[in-house]
Amino acid sequence: MSKTLKKKKHWSAKVQECTVSWGGSGELVTVAEVRGGAELGEFPHLGHVVSEAVVCHAGRLPGGGDVLLEVNGTPVSGLTNRDTLAVIRHFREPVRLKTVKPGKVLNTDLRHYLSLQFQKGSLDHKLQQVIRDNLYLRTIPCTTRQPREGEVPGVDYNFISVGEFRELEESGLLLESGTYDGNYYGTPKPPAEPSPVQPDLVDQVLFDEEFDTEVQRKRTTSVSKMDRKDSAAPEEEEEEERPPLVNGLTDHKDKAEWRRTVPSYNQSAGAMDLRAWSAQDESQEPLPKNWEMAYTETGMVYFIDHNSKTTTWLDPRLAKKAKPPEKCDEGELPYGWEKIEDPQFGIYYVDTKAFCLPTALS
Repeated sequence: MSKTLKKKKHWSAKVQECTVSWGGSGELVTVAEVRGGAELGEFPHLGHVVSEAVVCHAGRLPGGGDVLLEVNGTPVSGLTNRDTLAVIRHFREPVRLKTVKPGKVLNTDLRHYLSLQFQKGSLDHKLQQVIRDNLYLRTIPCTTRQPREGEVPGVDYNFISVGEFRELEESGLLLESGTYDGNYYGTPKPPAEPSPVQPDLVDQVLFDEEFDTEVQRKRTTSVSKMDRKDSAAPEEEEEEERPPLVNGLTDHKDKAEWRRTVPSYNQSAGAMDLRAWSAQDESQEPLPKNWEMAYTETGMVYFIDHNSKTTTWLDPRLAKKAKPPEKCDEGELPYGWEKIEDPQFGIYYVDTKAFCLPTALS
């Protein structure tokens, strides 16, 4: 009997917002329990909700088990339980909650989510960076490499031996670990309570727009690029039925994402609006005039050229800077090419421009 496939859908399609108040009787947590926290290796999530004690002014009231992503627009993923509650207390009611029901990709397991590999610039990649920024409020990443000039041990990184790193890894104290440029890197779980000598930076970092998070963002570079032993490609959520597998293989149109047709210019108008999630990437220059970055339903980034009314997977900013193939260094791929390691067919190279040609307005 053939196996039935389900239509894949990104978890962001299930995100919901609601505005709630609780009548000024105590705190929100007295009527909506907040569980989890980074010290437990978990996203903040809701426990028991006393629905009759909560007034929902807009949206739908979340339920027990829902993952809490934001409070009044402040991301709480990667915070400890203590700091999540501090964020909630910071605001007067009513407060706006952004939640999502747990699924295969995003659920309460923070370590699992950080182990997944996502396309740079995608919604999930940005959320992973937000998580690390929040984690670094309370924990310091560790590495086995030597300190560089200007780096302060215990501030920039904890510099430890390979043996010490493996002990941390085996004890389950690391939320993520891997290697980058021949060295081990890891992110330890933060303590449930900050050290008495540690300044309380949460309010300053989360709510002070003038606070400079550049140091924290620099530290995420090596961690986000490292090779993880337990890394995996994300599974999407299953929604609607698809045609069955034939001899264990799917139809050609269901192959890898880079071989799928880029959404057409007409389709782009109805594409999932995730721009509210998209923090400005300060390492990139602005898009050319009349260009726009958009997302597919599975969170893949593509680009819309309103000048020619076409769409493409390829970033026009990178294409402009691309080297010609003859000037690429040894081992460096020309822009738009991708190395594929397939367990069945081995290693091969793909010119994504050939599969993802701009789709003109018909």
